[in-house]
Amino acid sequence: AVNGGYYNKASGTQSAVNGGKVNTASGTNAAVNGGGNNIASSYSAAVNGGYYNTASGHTSAVNGGYYNKASGDGAAVNGGNFNKADALGSAVNGGSANEATGFFTTVIGGDNNVASEHSSVGGVP
Repeated sequence: AVNGGYYNKASGTQSAVNGGKVNTASGTNAAVNGGGNNIASSYSAAVNGGYYNTASGHTSAVNGGYYNKASGDGAAVNGGNFNKADALGSAVNGGSANEATGFFTTVIGGDNNVASEHSSVGGVP
Protein backbone atom coordinates (compact mmCIF):
# COMPACT_ATOMS: atom_id res chain seq x y z
CA ALA A 1 0.00 0.00 0.00
CA VAL A 2 1.09 3.53 -0.71
CA ASN A 3 -0.51 6.09 1.57
CA GLY A 4 0.28 9.50 0.17
CA GLY A 5 3.39 11.27 -1.01
CA TYR A 6 4.95 11.29 -4.46
CA TYR A 7 6.59 8.61 -6.64
CA ASN A 8 6.52 5.97 -3.88
CA LYS A 9 6.48 2.22 -4.49
CA ALA A 10 5.33 -0.63 -2.22
CA SER A 11 6.15 -3.82 -4.11
CA GLY A 12 6.72 -6.33 -1.30
CA THR A 13 3.95 -8.54 0.03
CA GLN A 14 2.09 -6.59 2.73
CA SER A 15 4.57 -3.70 2.43
CA ALA A 16 3.72 -0.04 2.89
CA VAL A 17 5.01 3.41 2.12
CA ASN A 18 3.39 6.09 4.24
CA GLY A 19 4.13 9.44 2.67
CA GLY A 20 7.30 11.13 1.57
CA LYS A 21 8.75 10.98 -1.91
CA VAL A 22 10.61 8.43 -4.03
CA ASN A 23 10.51 5.79 -1.27
CA THR A 24 10.50 2.01 -1.89
CA ALA A 25 9.30 -0.83 0.33
CA SER A 26 10.22 -4.01 -1.55
CA GLY A 27 10.59 -6.54 1.27
CA THR A 28 7.76 -8.63 2.69
CA ASN A 29 6.13 -6.66 5.54
CA ALA A 30 8.58 -3.80 4.91
CA ALA A 31 7.69 -0.18 5.56
CA VAL A 32 8.96 3.28 4.76
CA ASN A 33 7.38 6.03 6.82
CA GLY A 34 8.10 9.38 5.24
CA GLY A 35 11.26 11.10 4.16
CA GLY A 36 12.72 10.75 0.71
CA ASN A 37 14.69 8.29 -1.40
CA ASN A 38 14.55 5.64 1.33
CA ILE A 39 14.55 1.85 0.75
CA ALA A 40 13.31 -1.01 2.96
CA SER A 41 14.25 -4.11 0.99
CA SER A 42 14.14 -7.06 3.36
CA TYR A 43 11.65 -8.94 5.53
CA SER A 44 10.08 -6.58 8.11
CA ALA A 45 12.67 -3.89 7.43
CA ALA A 46 11.72 -0.29 8.13
CA VAL A 47 12.93 3.20 7.40
CA ASN A 48 11.29 5.86 9.54
CA GLY A 49 12.00 9.21 7.94
CA GLY A 50 15.16 10.88 6.81
CA TYR A 51 16.70 10.79 3.35
CA TYR A 52 18.70 8.27 1.31
CA ASN A 53 18.52 5.60 4.04
CA THR A 54 18.50 1.83 3.42
CA ALA A 55 17.29 -1.00 5.66
CA SER A 56 18.29 -4.27 3.97
CA GLY A 57 18.70 -6.77 6.83
CA HIS A 58 15.78 -8.85 8.09
CA THR A 59 13.94 -6.84 10.80
CA SER A 60 16.45 -4.00 10.44
CA ALA A 61 15.59 -0.33 10.89
CA VAL A 62 16.89 3.12 10.11
CA ASN A 63 15.25 5.81 12.21
CA GLY A 64 15.94 9.13 10.56
CA GLY A 65 19.06 10.94 9.48
CA TYR A 66 20.50 10.61 6.01
CA TYR A 67 22.71 8.20 4.05
CA ASN A 68 22.46 5.56 6.79
CA LYS A 69 22.46 1.78 6.17
CA ALA A 70 21.25 -1.09 8.36
CA SER A 71 22.29 -4.26 6.53
CA GLY A 72 22.63 -6.75 9.38
CA ASP A 73 19.66 -8.82 10.54
CA GLY A 74 18.09 -7.04 13.50
CA ALA A 75 20.42 -4.07 13.01
CA ALA A 76 19.49 -0.44 13.65
CA VAL A 77 20.77 3.02 12.87
CA ASN A 78 19.11 5.67 14.98
CA GLY A 79 19.81 8.95 13.25
CA GLY A 80 22.94 10.78 12.26
CA ASN A 81 24.49 10.50 8.83
CA PHE A 82 26.68 8.13 6.84
CA ASN A 83 26.39 5.46 9.58
CA LYS A 84 26.36 1.69 9.00
CA ALA A 85 25.13 -1.22 11.12
CA ASP A 86 26.47 -4.19 9.19
CA ALA A 87 26.19 -7.19 11.50
CA LEU A 88 23.56 -9.22 13.34
CA GLY A 89 22.07 -7.18 16.19
CA SER A 90 24.40 -4.23 15.65
CA ALA A 91 23.46 -0.60 16.27
CA VAL A 92 24.67 2.93 15.66
CA ASN A 93 22.92 5.59 17.72
CA GLY A 94 23.70 8.80 15.89
CA GLY A 95 26.82 10.71 15.01
CA SER A 96 28.55 10.65 11.66
CA ALA A 97 30.47 8.01 9.68
CA ASN A 98 30.25 5.39 12.43
CA GLU A 99 30.17 1.65 11.78
CA ALA A 100 29.08 -1.35 13.87
CA THR A 101 30.71 -4.33 12.17
CA GLY A 102 30.61 -7.16 14.72
CA PHE A 103 27.71 -9.20 16.04
CA PHE A 104 25.78 -7.32 18.78
CA THR A 105 28.07 -4.27 18.71
CA THR A 106 27.05 -0.69 19.41
CA VAL A 107 28.40 2.75 18.56
CA ILE A 108 26.73 5.31 20.82
CA GLY A 109 27.62 8.36 18.74
CA GLY A 110 30.51 10.62 17.84
CA ASP A 111 32.30 10.55 14.52
CA ASN A 112 34.31 7.94 12.61
CA ASN A 113 34.04 5.19 15.25
CA VAL A 114 34.07 1.43 14.60
CA ALA A 115 32.76 -1.24 16.99
CA SER A 116 33.65 -4.87 16.29
CA GLU A 117 33.47 -8.23 18.10
CA HIS A 118 30.85 -7.87 20.90
CA SER A 119 31.98 -4.36 21.83
CA SER A 120 30.58 -0.89 22.40
CA VAL A 121 32.07 2.50 21.60
CA GLY A 122 30.86 5.61 23.40
CA GLY A 123 31.44 8.50 21.03
CA VAL A 124 32.66 11.98 21.76
CA PRO A 125 31.84 14.64 19.18
